[in-house]
Amino acid sequence: MKKKDQTYQGSRLEEIVLRYEHASNEGRSEYFDVDDLEALIDHYMEEDETATAQAIIELGLNIHPNNTNLKIAKAKVALFIGQAKEAEKLATLLQTIEPDNLDVKILMGQVLLYHNKKEEAKSLFDSILKQDIDYTYDIAYAYFDSFDYESAKVYFEQELKLHPDKGEQDILFDLAYCYQQKDDLKSAGEIYEKLLDEDPYSKDAWFNLGQIHFVNNDLEKAIEAFDYAYIVGNDYQALLQKGNALFQSGKLQSAIEAYKEYADANGRPSFVIVFMGECHEKIGEFEQAKAFYSEALRSDPNNTAALCGLCICNMEQDEYEKGLQFIDRAIEIDPVLAEAWLYKAEGHLNLNDTDEALRCYKKAAILDPEMSEAMFAIGNIYIDKGEYDNALEFYKSGAEIDHSNNKLPLYFAITYFKLGDLEQAHDYLIDAVLGTPESKEIFFEICPEAKSNDAFISLFKTESDNDSTANDINSYLSNI
Repeated sequence: MKKKDQTYQGSRLEEIVLRYEHASNEGRSEYFDVDDLEALIDHYMEEDETATAQAIIELGLNIHPNNTNLKIAKAKVALFIGQAKEAEKLATLLQTIEPDNLDVKILMGQVLLYHNKKEEAKSLFDSILKQDIDYTYDIAYAYFDSFDYESAKVYFEQELKLHPDKGEQDILFDLAYCYQQKDDLKSAGEIYEKLLDEDPYSKDAWFNLGQIHFVNNDLEKAIEAFDYAYIVGNDYQALLQKGNALFQSGKLQSAIEAYKEYADANGRPSFVIVFMGECHEKIGEFEQAKAFYSEALRSDPNNTAALCGLCICNMEQDEYEKGLQFIDRAIEIDPVLAEAWLYKAEGHLNLNDTDEALRCYKKAAILDPEMSEAMFAIGNIYIDKGEYDNALEFYKSGAEIDHSNNKLPLYFAITYFKLGDLEQAHDYLIDAVLGTPESKEIFFEICPEAKSNDAFISLFKTESDNDSTANDINSYLSNI
């Protein structure tokens, strides 16, 4: 999520950032008052430039050596980067010097939260609010920065009630983020819609709303929101996300155009070039896809996604040995890349090297225990080998991961018939044909002996009058 810029900053922030960066680049000193220094620190922390924020704090303390706010900022940054002992040392020292300073107490509360001393922190915050209710927002942010979004949400909501007209948009952005972190996307989306009603040119609100629609798989709305974010704010991250949403919705040519615009404006990073290759690959334009994957490899020779893409394209063109050369390079770079082992297995399977395919599928399944396609492929190989107990074991493992696979009833029907469990085979075949009518042809092709198995055939004959699927199978058997 993108956090909305604070109201104070605006053009004033741009001015002081330019002043700071020009002075820094030229190696000269520049005077900043404490408010400007705090704005700079907040800005660079939001940009995840912690080292720059620390440099500004040290600059500020050289100019204003006794300023408490800068010392608090130093402690907060230390806490952010995991230097808890340094932060606690500063907080304790400040509390000794200024025991009644509520900002120092807020800092100490953050230290307590860092150490998961939630009850002590809550007690301290309650004592602060008894003295000054206006610290509600600061307490909300103490929880926010400690990733306790549920508690932060409560205080942000209280702040809205206390000061409905004071910085409402900023609070709403923070509140929406808390809802997102708690997976309450409906509430977060409603807040962004409200923000956009007030300011339709808020690129951050459009971007965040797009992210919510994307997660909810409401891709048309996501595309629209990302498009607005890009138009109103020239936000290239939104353009990239628009490309991703177009890709997911199957609008591959439009996705290519979005990715190309992003790539051309950002130095053609290899990951986006791979995305463009994937679009052409899915369209079936394998030569164009290979050109993009090759371009990505020229700038990043260790790009395993590009190597996997080249493997897939070559195998789609029946160039299995060439495809395996690319996938072997990917595995050499990243030996634990489960996806690569899956493609390696498929290549060997197509070259009729069943034993090596089985080894690679098993390696993929070990590296990624959630890879159901590897489990099903292993089951299929064991069916071909006549090892039906092993096949059943892997089909069941795959089913635990992906029980919605529409081929499962057919897999089980075949396996149970081969194992001699005719009733289970019958039940699963009924389910398979009900879902995919052509399953009966596949079943009897793999199990031709079923055509003359009287006990199996009789199971369908006895219910054919009352079951249309059983009747369909019975009619099929009668016409063989």
